[in-house]
Amino acid sequence: MPPTVPAATRASLAWRDLDAAPAEPVQDSVASRLIAVRGGGPRLLTFLGGSLTIDVQVTTRAGMVEVVGELAPALSARVVVESPDGTHETAADPQGRFKITGVTPGPVRLRCEPQDEGGFAPVRTEWVQL
Repeated sequence: MPPTVPAATRASLAWRDLDAAPAEPVQDSVASRLIAVRGGGPRLLTFLGGSLTIDVQVTTRAGMVEVVGELAPALSARVVVESPDGTHETAADPQGRFKITGVTPGPVRLRCEPQDEGGFAPVRTEWVQL
């Protein structure tokens, strides 16, 4: 077994968040034939987890990824983009809007945590390749 395999396994287990509800991808513009025919443009993704919907627009600029999103229902929340290169964190405003820039392309997932008690259960998306 290559020596990097055990280290990668340990690192993957550190990313687990057992208290967060999983958010499944329900829409991805990359899978749409219409987008493929038209060519480039931002990637649109929608995740559904528990009572929370996360809509994001992903744009690549100068080799880095920008994630602009909106939570529904609209609530203030802590939003974190996790990747093997680290995390990027911001706060969604009371309308549920957020923006994170400077993300390295590759596998990422989003984690959303309510700022107010009773808002929603913490949610994390599946890993997606950006």
